[in-house]
Amino acid sequence: MKNIRLLWLFPSVFLVSCIYPGVDDDFNQANMYDPVVMQRVDFENSVAVQPVQSISVSGKIYIKENLLFINEFRKGFHVFNYSNPSSPTPVGFIQIPGATDLAVRNNTIYINQAVDLVTLQYNISDNSLTVTNRNRNIFPQMVAPNGEYFNVNENQIIVDFTN
Repeated sequence: MKNIRLLWLFPSVFLVSCIYPGVDDDFNQANMYDPVVMQRVDFENSVAVQPVQSISVSGKIYIKENLLFINEFRKGFHVFNYSNPSSPTPVGFIQIPGATDLAVRNNTIYINQAVDLVTLQYNISDNSLTVTNRNRNIFPQMVAPNGEYFNVNENQIIVDFTN
C-alpha cells in the first residue's frame, strides 16, 4: 500500500510543473535594434566622394599600391595617399552607406554595399570616382548585431542599425 502511494506521489510532483500560473516571463519582446532603411533609388545614388573626415569607427584596412583604404563601418571608406607609409596623407572619403568590405583588382574597386556589389573607378589625382557597374541583390539583407532579421519592402535596403 505504501508503494502505491509513492507511485502516485511521483507523477503528481511532476504534473505540478505543468500548471500555468498566468504570469509570463519578464522578457521584453521589443526590438533591441532598429534598421536604418533607404529607398533603392536613394541607395543607388548615395555613392559620392566627400571631403576628408575624421575616423570614428574604423573597420577593415586595405592597401593597394599608393592608396590606403580604411572602412568606416557601414558608412564608407577613408582614402589616404600611402606613397609615404610613415605619414599617410588623407585624400577624401568615399561615402557609400552600408559598405562593409572592399577589394581592388588592377584599377577597379569592388565594394560590398549592403545587398549590392558596386564596381567603381577611383582617380586619386582629382579625387573623383565613377560607378561602372552595380550587381543588385547579390548579398542578403543585413542582420542586426543580435541576429534579428527585419522584413522590408522590395525597394528598401537596410544600410545600418540603431539601438
